Amino acid sequence: MAVKWRFIVFSIVLVIAEASLYDRDEVLRIHPRTAEDVRVVMRLEKRLNISLDFWKLPSVADNTTDVHIRKGSISDMKDELRRQGVPFDVLVDDVGQALGQHMRTNLVSRARARRNTDFDFSVYHTYDEITALMQDLVSSYPEIASLMSVAGSYEGRSILTIKLGKPSPGGTKPAIWMDGAIHSREWIVPATLIYAVNQLLRQYGSDPAVTRILDNLDLYVTPVFNVDGYVYTWLSDDNRLWRKNRAPQAGPCVGVDMNRNWDSHWSDPGSSHDPCSLLYHGTAPFSEQETQEISTFIWNNRADIKAYIAFHSYSQVWMAPWGHSFNRPPGDSNAQDALGRAAVKSINSVHGSRYVAGRAMETLYRVAGDSQDWAYDKAGIKYSYIVELRDLGRFGFLLPPDQILPTAEETYPSILTVGEWILEH
Repeated sequence: MAVKWRFIVFSIVLVIAEASLYDRDEVLRIHPRTAEDVRVVMRLEKRLNISLDFWKLPSVADNTTDVHIRKGSISDMKDELRRQGVPFDVLVDDVGQALGQHMRTNLVSRARARRNTDFDFSVYHTYDEITALMQDLVSSYPEIASLMSVAGSYEGRSILTIKLGKPSPGGTKPAIWMDGAIHSREWIVPATLIYAVNQLLRQYGSDPAVTRILDNLDLYVTPVFNVDGYVYTWLSDDNRLWRKNRAPQAGPCVGVDMNRNWDSHWSDPGSSHDPCSLLYHGTAPFSEQETQEISTFIWNNRADIKAYIAFHSYSQVWMAPWGHSFNRPPGDSNAQDALGRAAVKSINSVHGSRYVAGRAMETLYRVAGDSQDWAYDKAGIKYSYIVELRDLGRFGFLLPPDQILPTAEETYPSILTVGEWILEH
């Protein structure tokens, strides 16, 4: 048996060692010091006539920007930044090598995990595996868990949502909606959410906080929003960094950034009109089947849903509305900030991670047409947030498997914090 497993691991290493589309690409961390520096960075694509993959978008002075640059454009990019006097350093010196290491580590970890009969939460899982887990959990905990498909995808897949909570004799209860992986390359998010679902179900009846939450609230959890994109990222190493959905667009372009497709300041700055852009907002608000059908479910249940949380990666921030403006929602911002600070405190207390609470324009970047702002502005869900999980950029979207459990372990208490807050307020 040991010889068999060594052969499997050796075969995996040989496959991953093949050349990558991203060999010798780099990720630069840019340090804009002034508003003019920010404008320079935002104009780089047009000025240099190149395509850039912003892992962390330009925002305001003193907020760093991370950008993935194809190998043929690196020299021009660095020369332009030097000419404009904008500081930068190299965050990832070979994206292909980093990607290969990430995939190698993941496949070796998955091979090791297959020796066990129990589901292994310390490795990344395919959508089929996540689906099978949710089906198993519903079978094991039928009194407090049910599985539903509230939406479908362009390629015909079901977007599965697991509902947690003890049925109420009176019918509906206050609810929390959580979703993840609207951007398919953010693998740490589904891994974190399925861990949380498992913990909630296992601890019901023994943990007083969990029991109180599930007795008095319903939790809707959609671990993989962008199912087509997520499946696509598993097809080959070169697909791993795919962000959008898989719906064909004009010309050779594929996909819409579904977190720019919601009917709140749709097509404003913070999104793109270019169908090939990673920030493309689509042809109209809710042009995509996925956003249209999930938003319809949220809208139809808006009277019950008291909190909306969209989980993303990376940057370690907990963001309240708005994403499109520096302004704060009048009347609600103090309560939103208070819950954000409480959630971050619970995260940071587990492993000492450095998360911060704030607003997108302050802590990350401008975003328009996003789910959080729609949930607050249109659906009227007061406690609407976007949460960016680990890390701070060392690995970015290629977070190694050994960080899955620490990320999930520190995020889980924040979900309990939100549940307790909703019950108390």
